Amino acid sequence: MKLLQFQRLLTQQKIDLAFFNYTDPAVPYFIGREFTGGYFLITPRKAILLISPLDHKPQKKGITVHYLAKGWSKKYGSKQFKSVGINKSNLTVENLDRVRKIFPKAKIKDISSSLEQLRLEKVPPEILMIKRACDLTTAAFDALIRELPHRKLKTEQDVALFLETHIRKNGGTIAFPTIVAAGRNAAIPHHITSITPLRRGVLLLDFGARINSYCADMSRTILLGKPTHEEEEMYRLLAGSQQASLEAVEEGIFLSELDRIARQKLGKYASTFNHALGHGIGIEVHEGPSFSDPKATVTKNIPFTIEPGIYFPSKFGIRIEDTIVWNGKKLEVLTKATKRLTVSPF
Repeated sequence: MKLLQFQRLLTQQKIDLAFFNYTDPAVPYFIGREFTGGYFLITPRKAILLISPLDHKPQKKGITVHYLAKGWSKKYGSKQFKSVGINKSNLTVENLDRVRKIFPKAKIKDISSSLEQLRLEKVPPEILMIKRACDLTTAAFDALIRELPHRKLKTEQDVALFLETHIRKNGGTIAFPTIVAAGRNAAIPHHITSITPLRRGVLLLDFGARINSYCADMSRTILLGKPTHEEEEMYRLLAGSQQASLEAVEEGIFLSELDRIARQKLGKYASTFNHALGHGIGIEVHEGPSFSDPKATVTKNIPFTIEPGIYFPSKFGIRIEDTIVWNGKKLEVLTKATKRLTVSPF
């Protein structure tokens, strides 16, 4: 995306070269795809992508692409570089040592905060990719709702495989490891999907598709079989909490205020909500803005999630999450799957 803006930023900060390992999110951000090996070098005037010979060479305006070859570090590791920028938050100690070896006389500068600021506001093509990822995520959920009554899915893993297969068959990949949590497992927000059998009660889903490196994130809670009064009551309470937060979204409101509204709506059950209300989303499923930042506000074209949850250890948990964006005039909820109390025969 904003390669020219980033190059101007390097000039302003007097950085001769930015060095990225292929695993850095900056690579799919600037290139538009991921690779299995290599490095990305950006100067104020040039951008050079060095990739594994096992990868396909992309054609990207303004970027020179070469296959990694023996002696590459001597060829590109010029002593004239007095300062080299790194994304410290995504660089291993091993690769930092490599940078210091290649550029022994250069001053190493952390440019992670500048990169984060650059990536915060999404341009129209980025918003489009996130919308497409959200549409695919919604379609996978709708397909699951149609499939569950057939009772062919027996475990959490079966459900995860169904969702992920639907996403992959329709041109997407997986944004993050799918969470499927049945019964008491749903009380663990980051439950690791297992072979736990499905049974009557809560089935919590947290998953998302990825399209051209851009992520969706959605959580829904299904009730298998006839719900108890407590399950119905807690679901409606949480749905009301999420809706209150969504209705409060407007330009300039602090994210911390949205969090406060959600917890206030939960009343005495607010103490069971043990994580942030949401997070920014884009190339990474968790990126800026952060709800823990007291200065972070709702801003045009900066997508984020709203995901209140309530958890009762050893009993069940409920979470409802949407990926959303303020478009400058109104709120757009990008994950459009139903949030009505969904009961599936079991």
